[in-house]
Formats: sequence, structure tokens, C-alpha cells
Amino acid sequence: MYRFYQIVVSLIIILSISFSYSQTSSASGIKFNSQNVQINEKTSLFLNEGNPIELEKPFSISFDISFWDYRKFGPILRIEDSKGNEIKLIYVQFKNVDTSFIELIEPFHKNLIRLRVPKKNLLRNQYFNIKIEFRENKIILSYNDELKDLLEFKLRKKDLYRFAFGIKDLNDPIDYDVPAIVIKNIVISENNIVKYFWELNPFRENPLEDKINNSKIKALNPVWIYNEHQKWKLIASYKKLDNITGFLGAAFDSINSRFFIDCGDKLVIYDLVTASDSVINYKTTSPGWNSDLFYDHSRQFLYSFFFAMGKISIYDIKNNDWVIKDTTKNSAGHYYGCSKFTFPNDNDIYLLGGYGWYRTKNDLFKYDFKKMDWIKVALKKNEMTPRAGFSLGKGFRNGEFLIFGGLGNETGEQEKGFKVYSDLLLLNMNDSTIKKLNLTAKENLSYYNLYNYNFLDRTDSVLYFLTQIEEKAGNYFSLKKLDLKSGNIYPFENNFGKTDKIKWKNAFLYYSKNTDEFISILFSPTTIELYSINYPPISESEKTYIEKIDSEQNHLLTIVLLLIGTSSILLFYVYRKKIKLKISKAADANPNVNGGYNFIKSQLKNSIRLFGGLWIYDKAGNEISASLSPKLKEIFLLILIKSFNNHRGGITSEELSSIIWPDSSPESVKSNRGVAINKIRKTLSNVEGITLEFSDRLWSIKIEDRASCDYVEYLKYYSSIKAGKISVSDSLDHILQILKEGEFLKGISYEWLDSIKFAINNEVIELLKSFLEIREIKSNPDKIVRICDTILQFDSVDQDAVKLKIKTLTEIGKVHIAKSTFKLFIAEYKRLYDEKFPLSFEEFIS
Repeated sequence: MYRFYQIVVSLIIILSISFSYSQTSSASGIKFNSQNVQINEKTSLFLNEGNPIELEKPFSISFDISFWDYRKFGPILRIEDSKGNEIKLIYVQFKNVDTSFIELIEPFHKNLIRLRVPKKNLLRNQYFNIKIEFRENKIILSYNDELKDLLEFKLRKKDLYRFAFGIKDLNDPIDYDVPAIVIKNIVISENNIVKYFWELNPFRENPLEDKINNSKIKALNPVWIYNEHQKWKLIASYKKLDNITGFLGAAFDSINSRFFIDCGDKLVIYDLVTASDSVINYKTTSPGWNSDLFYDHSRQFLYSFFFAMGKISIYDIKNNDWVIKDTTKNSAGHYYGCSKFTFPNDNDIYLLGGYGWYRTKNDLFKYDFKKMDWIKVALKKNEMTPRAGFSLGKGFRNGEFLIFGGLGNETGEQEKGFKVYSDLLLLNMNDSTIKKLNLTAKENLSYYNLYNYNFLDRTDSVLYFLTQIEEKAGNYFSLKKLDLKSGNIYPFENNFGKTDKIKWKNAFLYYSKNTDEFISILFSPTTIELYSINYPPISESEKTYIEKIDSEQNHLLTIVLLLIGTSSILLFYVYRKKIKLKISKAADANPNVNGGYNFIKSQLKNSIRLFGGLWIYDKAGNEISASLSPKLKEIFLLILIKSFNNHRGGITSEELSSIIWPDSSPESVKSNRGVAINKIRKTLSNVEGITLEFSDRLWSIKIEDRASCDYVEYLKYYSSIKAGKISVSDSLDHILQILKEGEFLKGISYEWLDSIKFAINNEVIELLKSFLEIREIKSNPDKIVRICDTILQFDSVDQDAVKLKIKTLTEIGKVHIAKSTFKLFIAEYKRLYDEKFPLSFEEFIS
């Protein structure tokens, strides 16, 4: 029974720790001064103020660590017993070009454990956990909770230990090396019970104090990492060629975390990971002037063009050659303030909106490299009013882009006066539409100049964007965030990039995933500046932030303690009475899905979306289907569909092989199948609750409660409605939400899939049309229109749906919208059938 209470107490400590640091952990930690300063300015941390801590085996120490520069050697941690014997954890970077080592060395025989870490993984702001365990006669070293190695070493059962990070003795002339690291979340446990926990959270009243025993850290020259979340810092600056007009552009290589900066006579390549640059001197001067620059990863090309719609010049980085140069200086200037982006490939370059010759625009163009011209793209729906100066960035799903703000009006005509927009729109390249999104609240913007690109935090549904603000001392650039759930905009206090009001600057905002930071590039007439701030940036004053976090943590901790207390009583009762609870669940029609009617997940995490295309979201909310090759996508979809659209709940190896590799030998098929299965499983390893399994001679995809698939959810609703288990009125909103993206696997076609798609899409349309026959829905115009809109997502020229929608809109007095709907319909009809629709508006609805 004592052991039971010990477990409960441990749970309380661990969970209270978890709650207390989860809110601010991204800004917690101490950065160590390394070779960047003199020895007396280097950083050291002494646990328990340098005094010994009594510990009994088994015990452990763990901590989170990040490297802000992997090129600096030095001891990370030293552990000294009462006899002066010292166990060292040392970072060694010089033994291999591509690999660094973290070495644990025991004092007697100098035996060591060597942990290999690829240097490409030692990225700024990317943390991993190191744990050193002392048990029996062994020392165990773990990396991210995975045991890496152990060595024999005898310790006393109980002893006194001192722990020092960084330099141990500033007066020792040979103790001067400190690696360039950041340390946080230091935990010492004894007998698997947390005994000390130093979070190193600067927002707490005593940030250097242990949260359990109030033991303090003695810190020499600490640099709190939160400063790099609050303040922009200038990381690089370059001069461009004086005789070239305007800015020349910079392109971001998101895969390798580097920027290509056109300086006119040379190309500067700035590496964010190493904070260093390299220079390629052009053979001939850059043709750019007032240009945008895009990088093509696959071809290693740079595309440069006049930012208001000019012809594209192409630079071959490998051969240092401008293979195509636009010398026309074509600057008609019809599209100033437009936004440019690429999708799905780096050489698929699009241009949207802009201003020129007294008009704003809302047209979408794509560059044709053969014709060397911009070709207008037909949009099925365009709800964006003509505008310029808006921000654009990637949305929740692949092929989606969010558009925020801008300057314009309904007609685009300048003489009618422009207004500042604060609306949000969705450009969906998958179905060629731009649709307006409704925000809960809408703030009027006092600024009109927004810059590309905005960044969407998919987990928190927050959109970051860059703007320029005007103050008495001059103009500044300012980062702001839009909360998509509330519609509120929050400013960040630290402005940067001051410029005189009469001088003009252009700017771009990028997010570097590898280094977890925002990078802003500012262009002035003569210089290019790069600024950085750690992600996530802190938007409130320090005092307000502390009060808010402390309040939230106290509230959460109270709830946690109450829950654990209640749970403890329950567990105790169960323990004493030995009651076995049997929880019965209604049998699900499909064995591959666990759970009841919790159909709709509020977030994209751990989900598969098949309506409208194919999207797979991992546990962090990242869309990862792009990591699958076309062949792997086909295999994944075949197994997935057979798992839920098949009474057997899966597909045999023979059937899978005959469809995917019909002409290959058995040996080749077996090899290809094994490789493909392993790659798909590796991709799905980042998705919690979705697995590829082989059981009872069948390959199948299993989906647990914590994950979701929109098609599986649709099947549940469909079968439940047909069986009369749930009513349409109770489930309509959920069904329309599932189907809102349109056709099943839109844009994806395989010989085996086409008939399945046809059947599913027709089934959906028939189901929706059956809803229109229900008396309750017949009397609700809003539901009729919503259902018709959803049908038209599956069949854009379904005349029954169009006619009913138009009639309904007319009956409720929305004649203008009804006529617009008809115009869109006849345009779509002409596009699909290449013939004019035979009826007029009046004839059609009569």
C-alpha cells in the first residue's frame, strides 16, 4: 500500500511539473556564452549553488539541450563524487566532418560511451534530451529516452555529488572551453522519483530555483534565451551594386535553411544553421532590377523577374551562368503590390492581384516558360475584391493559401477611393477558387502596407504577418499576429528596421523550420538586411506575460491536483475492493475503427483527408503526404480504401501485387512490396493512431480513436442514417463539414480507382439529394442552399442542385446572388462541354 501512495505522489509531482512548464517551455532555458566572449564572460551553472547533493542509487540526471553553434568544443556536464572523482560529459565536434560526438567518460579507466549525432541535426532552437542513469554497477546514457550505450562503473550506494554545467573553475587556466549550448528542464530523480527540477523559466519569480526543494542554481554569466523570443536582431547585412535600380531580391531555400541574395555583381548564400555566408561572383551582371527571386530546388536555378510582372531571367547556380536574361526592362507596372508564390513545383510560379494604371486587380496568372509570358488562370470562384499590398502564405492544407488584408475596393477603380481591408480569404489551388473566410471578430487596420509572406501556426490557428508602422521618429517594421479563432490582432512590442519616412523599403517574412525562427529580409536602395527572432515570438510585456502565465499555471495545477486526488480515491477503492469493471461498447460495423460516435475531430492532427484530394496530417499538424512518392501514394490509397470499402477489411498480398506490379516477377514484386510497406510505415510513424498492419493474410490501415479519416467518418454517418440510428437533422452539420472540400480524391486517378470514385461521388450526391426531400429541410432555405452548394462541389453542373439553389435564393429575395449563381453555372457548363447552355435564366427556373 505504501508503494501505491508513492506512485500517486510521483504522479502529482510529474504532472504538476509538466503543466507548469508546458506553457512557457519554448522560451525557457539559459544560453551559454562560448568562444564568442572572453573566459571571464563564459557561462557556468552549478546545481544546488555548487553544494553537494546526497543521492542514493539508482538515480539519474536529465536535461534538454540545443546547440546554437555546433562548431564549439567543450564539457557539457561534470559530476563529482565525495572523493573528487569526476564523470565528464563532453561535446566533441572535430573528429568527423559530418558527425559530432557526445562522450561520457568515467574517471578511473577513462572508458567512455560515445553518442554519435549528425551535425545536420544539431540545429539552433532544436532540443533533444540527454539522460545519465546510475544503477547497480552501470552508467547508462540515453538520447531522447532511447538507451544508447552503457559502461561498467562502480559507485557507492549513497554518496554526495556536485553537478556543474560549462566551466567548473574560472581560475583554472586549462578549464576554458564551453560548448555553444542552451540548457533547460534539468531533472534529478532518485528511485524513479523526481527529487529536483530546474525548469530555467525566466518568467517565474525565482527562475533559478528548483520547484520541489527550493534548491538554487548558481549561474555565472547566464544568457536567458527568452530575449531571443522578444527582440529582433540583425544577423547579416550586404551592399548591392550601386548602379542597379531598386532591390534585386532574395530567395529562401527552406530545405537547407539558406538564403540566396542577389547583389548585382555577386550572389551571396547565407546559411542560417552555421550563421555564415559564401559568395559567387557573377560572370556577368545580374539582369534584375526591382526584382523578386525564387529558388528551384530540383534544378538549382534562380528565377528573377520585375516584381510588377516582368519576364523571368534564369540563373544556373551550378554553372554560374545567367542562361536566360530579360534585357527588355519591360516595366509596364500593372501589378505593383501583387503576391507571388509557387505550387506545386518550384517552377510553377503564380502572381495574384496588384495595382497599376489607377486600378487594383484580383486576377491570377501563371508564368509560361515556353511563351515567356504570364498567362491568366481561370478561377471557378473568385470572392477576392481587387486589391494590392496584401499578405499571402500557405494555409492548413497543401495547395491552400491564406490572403489577408490589402488596399482596394469592389471595382478596383482608384477614382472611387481605396479602403484598407482586414478580411481573410482562402485561395485553393486544388479547385481553383478564392473564397472569403468569416472571422469571429474583425479589427480595422490602421496600416495598409502588408508584406509577404504570412505564416500560419496550424496548431494554434494563428496567422503571423509583417507590416510597416509610422511613428514620429520614423517608420518601422512590425510583426503582428491574427488569431483565427477570435479574429483579434495582437502587436509585438519590438519593432525593427527603422527608416526615414522619405525612404522606401521592401520586406519579406519567412519561417525557418530547421532553426525554428522568423527571418525578415529588408531591402533599401543600397543594402539588404537580415533580421531574426526565435519562434514563437513573445507579444506581451514581461510583467503582463508573467502574470498571465502564473495565473494559468496555478489554475491548471489546482485542477490537476483535484483530478489526481479524485483518481487516487477511486484507485484506492478499486484496490481494496478488487472490483473489475467491464466496459461494454456497441459493436462497430467496421472492425478497423475503434470508438463510437465521436466522428468529427476539431483539429487536423493525426488525420487523413480524402474528400477534395489527399492530405495526411501528423501529430504536429503538418501535412506529410508530399513525403510519399506517386507510387507509394497509390499503394497507400489502395490499402486504405480496401480497409474500409471492403467487407474483408483489407487486401491480400496477391491482390495488391497484381494491381500495382502486374508485369513484374514474383521475386521483384516481393522486394518492391517490402520496400514500399516500410516506407509507408515510416511516414505513418509520425501520425499517432494510424498504422499499416498485416493480420490474417490482409494488409490494412487501422485508425484508433485519437486519429480520424473523413471518409471513415462519412461511412459511419451513412450507415447510421440508413439504419435509422441517428437523424439527418442531428447530423447534417457534421456531414456537410466532412464533405465541404468536394469530390472524393479529387484530381487523383488510377485505373483501379476511377470506378470506386465514381460510385462514392454518386452515393454522396444521392444522399444529399435525399436530404432535400425531408420536410424540416424543405422549410429551411439556408440548409437547402448549403446542401446544394455541397452537391455542386461534387458535380459543378448538377442542374437539379443549381436550379433549386437559384429558386431558393429568388424566393428569399436574393435575386442578385441567384443571377450570379446562374452566370457561374453557364460559364462552368461552357468550360466543361464547350457549348453554350441552351436556356436563359427565366427559362431555367420556370
